[in-house]
Amino acid sequence: MWDAVSYFETQNGKLKVTKGKYTFCKVTGINHMEEVLSNLKSSDSFLAVDDTDDGMLVKRGGAWFKHRTIFVYILKKFNIKNQDDRAEKVTEVRAVFRSLSSKLLVDKNKISELMFFDDSRIPYHEVPGMWVGETCGLYFSIAIDEPTDLVYDADEWE
Repeated sequence: MWDAVSYFETQNGKLKVTKGKYTFCKVTGINHMEEVLSNLKSSDSFLAVDDTDDGMLVKRGGAWFKHRTIFVYILKKFNIKNQDDRAEKVTEVRAVFRSLSSKLLVDKNKISELMFFDDSRIPYHEVPGMWVGETCGLYFSIAIDEPTDLVYDADEWE
């Protein structure tokens, strides 16, 4: 199973624009930005990954797959009284998103666990106005469909 948290934490330390500048965080959803909130006083840029494991089982071509959706948040603090500052920060966040997306596409052919990454679409959403702790940014999602063994085992049952 592909470890999205480790992957994006590694990329945060390798991408020149984020290395040493963006605090990596784990969060449990868009409404629970725990590590972002706890780091607001010490950092102004964040790369956060939702580490919850939500998904569904799907059947494709006679086989079962565990469909997981991973959410990644790219956030920067901005001066709420200065829309030019916000525009500058959003431009940087968009560039980070583009770089992370291109790296994912390259790594799909290099990392065996990423072979099940659905590269047909990478939806993203910009955060309107001000969000968590006077930040702006965007979040995107990626889908992974990993084969799952659903063979019934009678020994598991009484």
